[in-house]
Amino acid sequence: MTTTVVVKANHGWPVDVTTIPVGANGPAGIHPLEGSTARVAAGEERSFYVHSGQDLRIHEVQPDEVAATNAAA
Repeated sequence: MTTTVVVKANHGWPVDVTTIPVGANGPAGIHPLEGSTARVAAGEERSFYVHSGQDLRIHEVQPDEVAATNAAA
């Protein structure tokens, strides 16, 4: 079964979505993007897909994190 998770970053801040390796819920390494992080820009919407017991970590990026990311670029 596949579940669609829609992330709407509509409160002025971006949102980071990290795929968590399946690990204890099944065999790790079933998807090449496991452990990767995607950033949904402020004001945007993006769909993510999970399956086989996979988890997602959703993190609303705070203003100080945005400033630190911009300074590092």
